[in-house]
Amino acid sequence: MISHGKHGKHGSTLREVPANLTTRTRIFRGTLREVPANLTTRSCIFRAFRESFFLPFIAILLASCEETVQLDINQVPQRVVIEAQVTDIPGLQFVRVTRSAGFYEPGATNRVADAQVIIRDDSGEQMQFVHNPGGSPDSVGYYLPASGYTGVAGQTYTMTVSLDGQTYEAIDKLIRVTKIDSLGYRPNVFRERDEPSDGKIWELLIYAKEPQDTEDNYLIKYYRNDSLVYDGDTDVYVLNDYGVGENIDGVPSSVYYAPGDKARVEMYSLSRDGFLFYSDLVTVLNSDGGMFSPPPANPRSNISGGAMGFFQVSAMSSKEVSLSNQ
Repeated sequence: MISHGKHGKHGSTLREVPANLTTRTRIFRGTLREVPANLTTRSCIFRAFRESFFLPFIAILLASCEETVQLDINQVPQRVVIEAQVTDIPGLQFVRVTRSAGFYEPGATNRVADAQVIIRDDSGEQMQFVHNPGGSPDSVGYYLPASGYTGVAGQTYTMTVSLDGQTYEAIDKLIRVTKIDSLGYRPNVFRERDEPSDGKIWELLIYAKEPQDTEDNYLIKYYRNDSLVYDGDTDVYVLNDYGVGENIDGVPSSVYYAPGDKARVEMYSLSRDGFLFYSDLVTVLNSDGGMFSPPPANPRSNISGGAMGFFQVSAMSSKEVSLSNQ
């Protein structure tokens, strides 16, 4: 099962959803009038014509009268937000620490530069993460390992973040990932029919062997010419192996490519907690706020101490292919 959802690109502001936010509803009322028995045929026809002309016109006017109102909602206290990742690939380890913003608060995230961050495995080895070692303005709030550091499949990792006298902890296990055997590509018939001006009508096909003795969950990322891309600006692509046979035989990508593009797919293993976090994120971002939508809630987190976010520990498999110009 593949779930698609909208979410902020890496570095977006996480805003807490107030519990008392309700949906505004407009109600239009009409009156059914009985036609008197002594009304002449001509009068009936005239009146029917008059009402059939004016009633839709009035309804359009009423429907177009809308005023944007900013609700006076209870603001929740600011909370710490932690986004962290450990993988078995060098250079992909990081911890990002920010603070949540108010529901109507504009601007960038409140980045935290004075936290103490340590990650240790179940063998006792630990690594300190240092804030923005390169000094880049774009990397404020990011903590990177003090020296070379990669995760190992089968190990369980514990992250500890200390900030303003408060300690936040999270635990996740690095589960091995299914290796991508190969990538193919073909034109998507619906995109081909629409003839997009950018020529991006080709979808990737993913081939792999799915282990049948375990329950596996994945996060998938697509790249075009070394840039992370989504079909929508803020999509999330998560996959579990429920009902999947041994062969993953040509699963189509969710983004499209043009001839001459270099395409890459990255597949990350997820623990059960990781799959639930991203599934919750998909649900929240796809909610339209209607009467049949679930109440707004923050995604479930594996971080204790009241922080939001998630500590993701993953193995990663990748494959790339260049699309022929022919």
